[in-house]
Amino acid sequence: MIITPASFPTPDLIKKTNNPGLWDQLNGFAKFQAAAANESLAWLNQRLDAATTPFERSAAFVQLYRNLAEWRFHLAQQADGRSPDAELEHYRMPIPESESMVDSFGPGLRSEGGVISLETGTIVRGIRTPGSKQSALLGSIIQARFDAEAPNAEVLQNKVIVPSGEVINGNQLLRGETAASSRGIPRAITGFYVTATGEQRDRHALQREAFGLLADLEGRRAAGETDLFADRNARLAFVQAEYFLYQGPEYVRGGDATIRTLLVTAHARVFDEALRLPQDIDVMAYAAGQEAFYEHVGRTQSTVAGGTTPAPAVQETAAVRPTDRTPGLER
Repeated sequence: MIITPASFPTPDLIKKTNNPGLWDQLNGFAKFQAAAANESLAWLNQRLDAATTPFERSAAFVQLYRNLAEWRFHLAQQADGRSPDAELEHYRMPIPESESMVDSFGPGLRSEGGVISLETGTIVRGIRTPGSKQSALLGSIIQARFDAEAPNAEVLQNKVIVPSGEVINGNQLLRGETAASSRGIPRAITGFYVTATGEQRDRHALQREAFGLLADLEGRRAAGETDLFADRNARLAFVQAEYFLYQGPEYVRGGDATIRTLLVTAHARVFDEALRLPQDIDVMAYAAGQEAFYEHVGRTQSTVAGGTTPAPAVQETAAVRPTDRTPGLER
């Protein structure tokens, strides 16, 4: 199987301009991911062909994650592979135990000319872009979750149910003064939301669940099930693994490219199908609840060959750009 750039659509969130020429430059990143996925698939095939136990299969996927983090680190050494404000070592550095990586969402962010007004506590919107439209959508999803789940709070703890029925804390959603403080803003900003990664022990627990699910799928493939893709429960298990990995990220930067490439590689191995990821898979995992994420991916995830996996002046500062973490944002 040959994995192509079609597996890696460019996230709308990083399109902070309406210039198609600049979009084309962003689209070029998919070529690096496809090349890494093909190399990784060859490595994974060899490793899994020799595996005989669930532990060995899970360990292969864990090592794949580490390999891809190292790949992303080396890619960041190139001029166009690293964000201008990024430290190179962050691309293979695990998130410290005492820290959280944060991303910002809300209407007006990622628009051309958008600014945050500290005097009025609002986001002054600029020209809409694909990035600002995605940011506004995610803000509305987070607001709806607060309305339904934590109407009087500024912090919403996301709960993740794993196949055993155990509940593990995922990321947190923030608003109000708590959201502003997490980004160094001195006052609450209307319509400004932040997602923050969970605690290290919970992230590692979710990673183990994800790699266990992938190992189980590989075990079924190794036992002779030749058409796992036709099994709805097998596809759902893969979507669960996707959610768990995004709820339990490992690295400070480069997580989007690392996890996307891992997922496409793993899908090619266990299902023998080239996956086309939703362009917003990572940020939807941050913002939406677990069941809403499953429903979204069921509608929008597909294979490349076609068919869904069933879908005294005003004081202002530049609009906050979420640079603390890269999944879905700067890759």
